[in-house]
Amino acid sequence: MNLRIQLKKKHHNTTILNCIRSDGSSTFTKLPLNLEIHDIAHYVVEKQLGFTHAFYGLLALGYEIGDFQLLREERPQALQPKNLHPEALMTEHLVNVLQIDFQCPAADQLDLIKTIGTILKENNLAFPEQLNQERLRDIREELKRLMRNWEQVEVGGHLELVLHI
Repeated sequence: MNLRIQLKKKHHNTTILNCIRSDGSSTFTKLPLNLEIHDIAHYVVEKQLGFTHAFYGLLALGYEIGDFQLLREERPQALQPKNLHPEALMTEHLVNVLQIDFQCPAADQLDLIKTIGTILKENNLAFPEQLNQERLRDIREELKRLMRNWEQVEVGGHLELVLHI
């Protein structure tokens, strides 16, 4: 199963996130200003760690982006935090740390593996077996490369990513 992820650059700093499932159905939303890094980081983490039950994996199964934008108690049962797969919860924490790392030069001084480990432990989540210094370096490099690619997209164009789930 594949999910095509398109970030479309519109006028006035607007971005549309459109996800196209293997069956041709899709889900989309207008992103808040400068949230592209969050969705690109999700792609990188889910791809690099082989996660199939996080945000994009759930979209590939048929959930809508709008389902995640509902109040927690209004979401479908499977998307309520208490019912989410640990991969989905881990991914959210990893993505948040990566955003800080990417956007704050002082974050270079952080031991990201230790920071991630502490956050996951505080949230009663296991540390992903596949995450080590080398994999983290690959994740950071891919995120930086994709963000450079995004910056080069002209208004009216899009960046397309494909996730194999």
